[in-house]
Amino acid sequence: MQLFAVQNLLLYYDTDTQWPAVYKTNKTCREKEAVMAAGQNQVISLSAKTPFLSGCSEEDDVITCVNDRRFRSARERWWFLAISNCNTTKGLNLQYKFHMTNGPPEDYWRHHFSADEFYILPLLITFLFIYVVLLFAVLIFAVELRSRQLLHTTYRQFIVSVMLQTLGIGTQGFSYARYAGDGIGSPLLKDIGRFLEAASENIFLLMLMLLAQGYTVTKGRLKLSAAVRLTIFMCLYSAGQIALFAWENQLFDPGEVLYLYESPVGHGLASLRIIAWARALLSTAQTLAKGAGSKVRFYKRFATLAALWFISGPILVLVSSLWVDKWVRETVWCGASHTIALAGHIAFCVLTRPSRANANFPYHVRTSQVGVMTPTMRETEDEENTFNQHAYAPSSAVIEQALGQMGRKTSPHQQNGDWASHVPVGLFTVSQQVNNNASSMTPAAAEVTTPGVSTESDNSLSPDHEQRRITTQDGVQKF
Repeated sequence: MQLFAVQNLLLYYDTDTQWPAVYKTNKTCREKEAVMAAGQNQVISLSAKTPFLSGCSEEDDVITCVNDRRFRSARERWWFLAISNCNTTKGLNLQYKFHMTNGPPEDYWRHHFSADEFYILPLLITFLFIYVVLLFAVLIFAVELRSRQLLHTTYRQFIVSVMLQTLGIGTQGFSYARYAGDGIGSPLLKDIGRFLEAASENIFLLMLMLLAQGYTVTKGRLKLSAAVRLTIFMCLYSAGQIALFAWENQLFDPGEVLYLYESPVGHGLASLRIIAWARALLSTAQTLAKGAGSKVRFYKRFATLAALWFISGPILVLVSSLWVDKWVRETVWCGASHTIALAGHIAFCVLTRPSRANANFPYHVRTSQVGVMTPTMRETEDEENTFNQHAYAPSSAVIEQALGQMGRKTSPHQQNGDWASHVPVGLFTVSQQVNNNASSMTPAAAEVTTPGVSTESDNSLSPDHEQRRITTQDGVQKF
């Protein structure tokens, strides 16, 4: 309105003598305008008296300005737009709309993006393709592990982490693709994608912490104190992630070029990840010290890969904050953070692939074996030593002794180690049961006892039709 004329459009750039020298300072209006060079057209007077400079016209006491400007500089710069009127005490009154672009309209990859976002969409598309392939491989491995009853909780967590990361990248990619088309995009979809990626990171971190303590590898459960400490830590880490999102959405100052982790919450989150690495390293050392047996090879490689994953995040935060220029920081962070996540997922996938050639494979206790553990075993303080090193079957000496007492010979299949594919639990004990009431034609029955499940042969049947009777813990007999 004419009452508030003449207002000025001020164009600051990011050098120390420009925007940082006036923003959040006690300088007067004139002093803030004086920092701009007169010959660089950084002050645009929004007056109808100079339409060839401002593009303004006046109608019904309303000034309307429509114009365009080109920004040229030696490097990528942040530009800050401000409005001033140093000749009034009534304040400012205007409605505005800016459409800022980089490159020609036909340049889909750059037209609507800021210079620090030029390569984010191609990066997201590349990572999405890689993660789809990785997810397909992980699901194939999961089917194989399930068929062997080796699909443990930790591997399920790994699958969920990969799926969430894939969904997060895809959601963000879709948001950036919309932004490339209309310059607006979908901020909500972008936030959802980032939230899914944060959830993926949390689940992967939890999985690494559990494996470091031997869970599903050398023990069937954690100590109560260890489980409580881990729960508290994961709650703190998750709360830090949520607080970081809230800080960005509510407290981020658009007048400053702030990096996401340039905040107390970001620093605290990076510190928690270093603490998590220290805890995982200590837990791995304790697991090895208590006797990891054949899992030593796995844990040596696991400790190295986990350490690299844990500390890479804080190192990236430090490098990005101190040494990466602000006008490329967004792209660098996008590429580096997704590379770290992808490297961690691929490394764990390779380390746990179900292949005979993989000497590092950690799972040798079947899920059904963990499920039949007795209450006494569940109530013990720690169960690292309840998982035998050869968990598929009894040792060959026990088998030979039991079969010899039964008057049977070891078959070629048993000599070749085929017990591993037919006997699912290594906690079984084999003993001889002599039935004095049996017929002389009935061979002595062998009793196989498992924790919580007992079996016995019903010798009232003929030798050719031996019936097994199973007595469960609740006393119910099943045939």
